[in-house]
Amino acid sequence: MSVFLLPKTTLKEIDKLRRTFFYQGGGTKRKYHLVRWFKLCKSKKKGGVGIKNIKKMNISLLSKWWWKLEHEKGLWQDIVKYKYLSRDYIHTVSHKLGDSPIWTDLLKVKSIYLQGRCVKIEDGALLRFWEDAWLPDSPLCTLIPVLYTLCEQKGVSVAYVKSGVSMIVRIIYCFLV
Repeated sequence: MSVFLLPKTTLKEIDKLRRTFFYQGGGTKRKYHLVRWFKLCKSKKKGGVGIKNIKKMNISLLSKWWWKLEHEKGLWQDIVKYKYLSRDYIHTVSHKLGDSPIWTDLLKVKSIYLQGRCVKIEDGALLRFWEDAWLPDSPLCTLIPVLYTLCEQKGVSVAYVKSGVSMIVRIIYCFLV
């Protein structure tokens, strides 16, 4: 579950086995369902039993690899960065024909990971000025959509804007900071 994105049919089959075990135990005789499955899957604080949602758990485990790729240093991070991110950033990398199945599945959950992350500016080389949420609220493309549509350089980094190359974007940056 932490390496591959499970197909919907597999998720349904696993949930079917879990429901059968919970409702019928080890026996073969069908019993009445006194509590709905979605209520059992609620957390204990919300009145449920706390059974984990397998799809959410699968996505969160795959997103953890993205977090580790960004925040930790190690041999596998160096290999992945060299093989897949040599010319791209995490937010710009896309699927290529020769990608491994594991990397392909990681790319499928990349958008979910990027939605919930909080980024540090540091030098700004790895942050997109318009699309990344480097401000506390949300990305600039959602805060100032009119300027975003008028902008010709949508994929520009924060470091590029700080260097003062683009005058109109530089003015917006100075206004925000």
